[in-house]
Amino acid sequence: MGHGPRTLRATAAPRVFAGGRPLILMAVGLAMFMKTFRNTRFPLILTALLLAAVPGAVLAQANTCRWANDNECDESRFGGTGACESGTDANDCRAEAASWQRLMDAVPAEIRAQLGNDTCRWANDRECDDIRFGGTGACENGTDASDCRALAIGSDDSCRWANDGECDDPGIGTGACISGTDRTDCAPVAMMRNRSNNCETSFNGICEEPGSARATCRAFTDTADCIGRDRPVVLRDHYFGHDDRVHPDVTQMPWRAVGLLTLEDGSCTATLIAPRLIATAAHCMQGENGQLAKVISFRAGAYGDTEQGIAHVVSSVVAPDYSPQSAAPNGGNGDDWAILTLDRDLGDEIGYVRPYVFNKDDLTEIRNGTYLVSQMGYSWDTGRFPSGHMDCQILTAYRDGSMIHTCDTTQGDSGSPIMHLRDGEWRLVAVDSQFFDAQPPFPQMSSSHLAVDTRAFAEALRRAGALD
Repeated sequence: MGHGPRTLRATAAPRVFAGGRPLILMAVGLAMFMKTFRNTRFPLILTALLLAAVPGAVLAQANTCRWANDNECDESRFGGTGACESGTDANDCRAEAASWQRLMDAVPAEIRAQLGNDTCRWANDRECDDIRFGGTGACENGTDASDCRALAIGSDDSCRWANDGECDDPGIGTGACISGTDRTDCAPVAMMRNRSNNCETSFNGICEEPGSARATCRAFTDTADCIGRDRPVVLRDHYFGHDDRVHPDVTQMPWRAVGLLTLEDGSCTATLIAPRLIATAAHCMQGENGQLAKVISFRAGAYGDTEQGIAHVVSSVVAPDYSPQSAAPNGGNGDDWAILTLDRDLGDEIGYVRPYVFNKDDLTEIRNGTYLVSQMGYSWDTGRFPSGHMDCQILTAYRDGSMIHTCDTTQGDSGSPIMHLRDGEWRLVAVDSQFFDAQPPFPQMSSSHLAVDTRAFAEALRRAGALD
């Protein structure tokens, strides 16, 4: 994940099912959305806040944010919602700023000197990026002080969401808290902080991190092989307590028809469904101010620096009723789909996965728990190499065209294909959408995984000529 993601869409450069823009923040209902909302990287407003030699109250700034003076702190540097840029919600953040200053003043002088300032482009985004304190490594040492304060002293419970039973640290939780400020809730998953599987040889059953016999992977990049595949049930990523992913062979169908969709501000996964068409999630196409996101390229079978074929998007059809707000189960979550047209017949060159719409027999099989599917996507934690989960299960197919599944998906897997092998041919039955409230029969999990199946956009597929 380079720099850790926060949604099923991956955000630009070092954001899960992944990297992603704030899971669109995989929010489930407005309350959870406000708790988990997290901005994309805000411009740096104050670059030397932590360098003050004399402890004192943080200087009040402006009230220019649209959410200023609403009695809620919205600056992420103080643990607010993140809806405002640093220095633009002064009145609402006055108490939080004073509390932040007290916390900084309590940091031992030697550690405070090492923390440095907030001059990194990723500073004040809630996630520690100074690798010396267990951060992502996206910032130079000593340039992400505010985000790394808690980790530098061993973490604490200073977040407003601490002790609510849910881990809210970035990377290992919802991202609603600053790194290391939700210690008690995050204790079961803390060992996963900033770990990934973005080594090319991950998932091969051999630990290859430094200190191992081979040592061909960088530190913390061969997680499944080095610490095992069991995962705490409270971890948002990799749902059922076990990471079952592999690296599919992208030279073979259907995997070579799945590709990396690179956007101006992040990335998603998409699938060739016709000679010139790809399917993905609607939220991948959401840009700033209600505009469509700009697509840079579609790289089918992308694997590291190689791909099976590349094309560019010339037009798109996005679900007209799409909303970033999640509804209740079966309440209208089937609008997260998009069909994009390419500039050439790439599908004729490398193959494509034809869409398939569930019939009554399929729905019966789903209710009986015997309908198996497979998935592949560009997960935040596997970097330039795709991951896939073979023979996972559809748990529930709702009447609104959405479904719950057990495939291990995370940020970056947005838009990835859920495929079923029917009569010897792989068929696309859904595109991955979002993290969702935990659903039966696994209510003990931190979340479930929701996808939008082709029932929801069958008519659009027919109009595009992709469905019989």
